[in-house]
Amino acid sequence: MDKVKNGLIIKGVGGFYTVLAEDGAEYVCKARGLFRKQQVTPVVGDRVEFAVTENGESAPDPRAANGYLMSILPRRNELIRPAVANIDRLFIVIAASRPLPDLLLVDKLLIFCEKYGIEPLIAVNKCDEAEPGAVESLLSEYAPTGYETVVVSAETGEGLDELKKKLDGKVICLAGQSAVGKSSLLNAMLPGAELAVGGLSRKTERGRHTTRHTELIPLPGGGAVLDTPGFSFLDSLELPPEEIRLLYPELRGAEENCRFSGCLHISEPGCYVKKELLKNQNNQGITKQRYERYVRLVKEAEEQRRHRYD
Repeated sequence: MDKVKNGLIIKGVGGFYTVLAEDGAEYVCKARGLFRKQQVTPVVGDRVEFAVTENGESAPDPRAANGYLMSILPRRNELIRPAVANIDRLFIVIAASRPLPDLLLVDKLLIFCEKYGIEPLIAVNKCDEAEPGAVESLLSEYAPTGYETVVVSAETGEGLDELKKKLDGKVICLAGQSAVGKSSLLNAMLPGAELAVGGLSRKTERGRHTTRHTELIPLPGGGAVLDTPGFSFLDSLELPPEEIRLLYPELRGAEENCRFSGCLHISEPGCYVKKELLKNQNNQGITKQRYERYVRLVKEAEEQRRHRYD
């Protein structure tokens, strides 16, 4: 008789899903036809109920299925690119040297975290290569948000112990520009992971893509970590302008002090944000640069809405 177990999908290739069971064993499973009828596709990160076939316990074979997925448990959240579910924490990696930090991308990722209940952490990597004041500038940009920040170097090991403490028991996703050192950080924290590391193209100063598929790496203390394929998984927010302001910790509740309810903090008279919070005294409020990026994102959202209804 087939045995029913619970587990976590850590890899999916060609319709075969590697499931990490609660007892630490791994099984290769096929999805039942029921999923196709329901137009549901299992993804990495899914918590699932699966059945181990009669000989699956004694003769697991990575080239063939020794179990089948029965049901997918409710998802806390879901990313589209890469396709992964139930992320607990997002490590947003930026470089203190090269490539130059794309802070608009960082802001989008932070908004995404707020929207989908993911806990963000900003990891400033390559601190050993930084020009004087570069690390401090990045930290001060996000100090008013209250988000966790860690200064690290995959090369020297600085900050790695602190970053490792954030891994245990969580499903972690790393995101950021190519060549900021995501794979290098994982290799430094997880000996044996041996992830491919891409160099920085001298000609374009953009990293060569190295991650080929979505896979969760199980962690010794429980949980798993995923190296995000590609440049980023977030091109546009596709949110209404009114919602964006609610996803900035520095702006949350500010409209209560504005003259008009629903103030977008851009062109409205009597706006508390423009009058007070932009002063950014003692790491309170919002920095001028982050506010300018906020305005850009809101205007992009307004433009998207106009095109949608034209």
